[in-house]
Amino acid sequence: MRERFCGREILWGLAILLMSLWCSAQVPGGPPSIRGAATQVTGEWRGNSECVEKDSPCHDEINVYRFSDDAGKAGWFLGTGSKVVDGKEIAMGTMEWKYDAEKHTLEASNSGTKIQLVLDGNKMEGSLTLRDNRPYRRIHLTKMR
Repeated sequence: MRERFCGREILWGLAILLMSLWCSAQVPGGPPSIRGAATQVTGEWRGNSECVEKDSPCHDEINVYRFSDDAGKAGWFLGTGSKVVDGKEIAMGTMEWKYDAEKHTLEASNSGTKIQLVLDGNKMEGSLTLRDNRPYRRIHLTKMR
């Protein structure tokens, strides 16, 4: 004998599904894709940045970036960038970085300049662009820890 589902059972099933989706989105640290990104992004990244405009004050550099969670702001990170000169790290500053889970990108901006990095496993690559959207640096980083 076949049972028939009435509208009430279907509505209850949909209500349970929607509640479970809503509850998973309310977990501290944001949705699962953002929480997973925190593990991938946080830590120390090393690499280099190369000047795109060779006839400029820009110099190719060895870089160190350190990312940490931005407490209470899901999908945001604090990143401190340094350059290495004569074997010593020189801090260049700390910025807030927004992570886009769909594009796997980190982005920060300051005074019209923008840095965008694409996360791919233990590698990050991207660029620094100037206010007029001209690329100024290409950045290549590898996660160290």
